Amino acid sequence: MSASHRTPRVLTRPRLAVAAATVALAAVACSSGGGHATGVSSASSGKPSTRATAMTATTAASATVPHSAPSGKGAFLGPVRQVPVDGIRIGYRQFGSGPDLVMVMGDTGTMSDWTVDLLSRLGRHYHVTIFDNRGVGYTTDDTSVPDTIPLMADDTVGLIKALGLRHPALLGWSMGGEIGLTVAALHPGAISALVSTGGDLGGSEAINTPAAVAKELNSPKTTGPQMMDLLFPADATAARAAYIEQLGLIPPEKVGDETLLRQYQAGQAYGSFEGTWDKLPDSTIPMLITNGSLDKITPPGNASIISHRAKHAKRVMFPDAGHAMLVQDAGRFVSLVTQFTKASGVE
Repeated sequence: MSASHRTPRVLTRPRLAVAAATVALAAVACSSGGGHATGVSSASSGKPSTRATAMTATTAASATVPHSAPSGKGAFLGPVRQVPVDGIRIGYRQFGSGPDLVMVMGDTGTMSDWTVDLLSRLGRHYHVTIFDNRGVGYTTDDTSVPDTIPLMADDTVGLIKALGLRHPALLGWSMGGEIGLTVAALHPGAISALVSTGGDLGGSEAINTPAAVAKELNSPKTTGPQMMDLLFPADATAARAAYIEQLGLIPPEKVGDETLLRQYQAGQAYGSFEGTWDKLPDSTIPMLITNGSLDKITPPGNASIISHRAKHAKRVMFPDAGHAMLVQDAGRFVSLVTQFTKASGVE
């Protein structure tokens, strides 16, 4: 979910994606095994990293979470590992082969909210790293400091360094796109290219979620099917069904009430943070800015604002898609990403 919705919301309700999934596919989600394990093991119980950048020092510092490797169609993801980054431990998975690609999830979303279909497609072209933002799922938090978009951008850069990744491409969805834009603006030397979808630049220039949509999004009375209406256009019935089914393929992770509150506060603070807007024109990072033209959560006008503000940005709209455009039209999206990174010299 984009941080662009800045009206108060009910903080104890489940994440948007999981709320929809539990209504429509509760049996599948439960059968996958829920939550995340609290213990870790220093011995790897899953398949090793496919990259030489998983150096001995990094491996020694990281630890594998027992019983975290998915089975079935999600088995290629391997187990969750945790690595120390600036006072917290970040949970991540790595898979695939090719140039490095780091993926950043949106507001209170977890690694399990990416679809297996999207991840498998990307894994054919990239060595992919997915991870949980601070306080979410397998990643710990330091509640003595306020959670902010710039702080999560720092976490992302810290993870890149901890894993020994050299100038990876970065792909962010929704609030993850906003984290990615902030990385590009404040830490341009850390990445080689950025793909941002469904995000905004924060501050006074962002176009916020319409009030009526925000009210429905935040209401505890909103049903799972209504949540799907916020992610997908009404006629995208096959995409909705596939998305719900996909969410049942990776064991779900937990997001506590405190994290809901802290990420809500991060989104609110982004509404008055001008740093991403101010610094983005100085960035020389190639950027691909995408959005669904029918996006109800992050108004598509934000993509135009971003592409006009950034000097090296290409904007591509998905005319028949909503906020979940990257899973609604995964084939086109992945093709677009691979063409963009290749043209940007990512290798």
